Amino acid sequence: MNRITIIASALATFYCSVLSFAQQVDSNMLKDHVYYLASDSLMGRGFGTEGGRMAAKYITDKFKEVGLTPWQGQYLHSFISSSMMLKTEGANIIGWVEGNDPVLKNEYIVLGAHYDHVAYKIVNGEKVVYNGADDNASGVASIIEIGRWLVLNRDKLKRSVIIIAFDGEEAGLIGSSHLVNNKVIPTDRVKFMFSLDMVGMLQKYGGIDLVGNKTLSDGDEFFVQLASKHGIQVKKSGRSVEMQTDTQPFGKIGIPAVHVFTSTVSPYHKPEDDADKLDYVGMAKIASFVADATLQLSTTDSVKPDARFAAKTLGSDKFSAGYQVGIGNTYHDYRDEFYNSKEGFSFNTGLSFTIGLSRYIDLQVGALYQTTGTEHRYGHFRTHEVMAPASILLYMGGKSKQMLSPNLYFIGGGYYSYRFAGKVGNGSFDMDNNIQKDNYGFQVGVGFSIMNVNFQFVRQVAVLSLEKDRNVFPSTLMFNMGFRF
Repeated sequence: MNRITIIASALATFYCSVLSFAQQVDSNMLKDHVYYLASDSLMGRGFGTEGGRMAAKYITDKFKEVGLTPWQGQYLHSFISSSMMLKTEGANIIGWVEGNDPVLKNEYIVLGAHYDHVAYKIVNGEKVVYNGADDNASGVASIIEIGRWLVLNRDKLKRSVIIIAFDGEEAGLIGSSHLVNNKVIPTDRVKFMFSLDMVGMLQKYGGIDLVGNKTLSDGDEFFVQLASKHGIQVKKSGRSVEMQTDTQPFGKIGIPAVHVFTSTVSPYHKPEDDADKLDYVGMAKIASFVADATLQLSTTDSVKPDARFAAKTLGSDKFSAGYQVGIGNTYHDYRDEFYNSKEGFSFNTGLSFTIGLSRYIDLQVGALYQTTGTEHRYGHFRTHEVMAPASILLYMGGKSKQMLSPNLYFIGGGYYSYRFAGKVGNGSFDMDNNIQKDNYGFQVGVGFSIMNVNFQFVRQVAVLSLEKDRNVFPSTLMFNMGFRF
């Protein structure tokens, strides 16, 4: 073979490989999927609706068509979501491609996309459908076609790949939370997770966000370089898992997870989010990039979480910290008299820390500044103190693992505080001679939490007299709001 023939052969091989690389995912197939899933006939694919079930059937049929193996013998994995008095049936659709390595095939890469949307509204007697083309027919179409490509290239896979269409994301990550919490797949062997949520605006946005790419060891360099090879700019990245999409339940248990996203430049949660507005060529580029990344993660020797991410998530379900602010009122109980003082305004703020002891019990402690006010015989009386409360939280029915389900609980415990300043009327009060600086008592109440927010009604009752020469016991009722970091 002469030199010219060798060069021509090499160029032809390179050209074919580039052509094959560019045609990993067909933009026309993506378009067909989106136009069906985002059609008016599906009525916005609301969670638990007939339109949602129609979408689930379509996805199931496509998983079967592209050759994905049903997970544990079935594609459709139903679940019941219970929230207050409402029960809703949903379903995740799961298929997979088994890897070829005798050891690594028992480890998994997960590709997910939610297929539910926000259904429709009645406006002036007319039904206005929110079709959700970008959010998230675009992601579902992508995982179907990535699945097709992975099946065609299954001989190259070492680790296995699980592909999941999640239900109930818009209602609070219900499908993905159910899957993780109930171990529908062996989460202890999941090495990485992608969530494709709103990927239809590559050209308009000018790139993609890969939120959470730094949760994977050396993930930033890996993903940025690979995206560049696909002609894609990474505009935003992050060391933390995105908490508002299906990456959240995976990230909470320490699985590196990336949200692939072309921002909210589409008509986000608006009726105008229709199929004709998406960039299907751009979607094909993104899907090809994710398919390529999945293949490489499947074949690399080790897929590990970033050390800082692992340290942060280790035991995160057992310990949490947050900020608290509260308002309320206080009165003084004069035990040796026939009256109580008039109520005055009270306020607190500071840090709270919660330690999970079991499904039913938490220990909550705090470090707070609190000021209380009442009417005193010499005028308006106000004290300033630092407080260290400690309480047991007893959950009714146990803590729910569903994101939007409120957790109701009773509060019981005690507190210690140190009064460092005070004032009565227009002058300062003689704290040293008249007031007990140390204070302790008990507290009881009720509360509920939803997502990362806590609400509590707490009654604090002192067991040590405020004044040194009379039996005066402060009683405070607070409404506290807490935000978990």
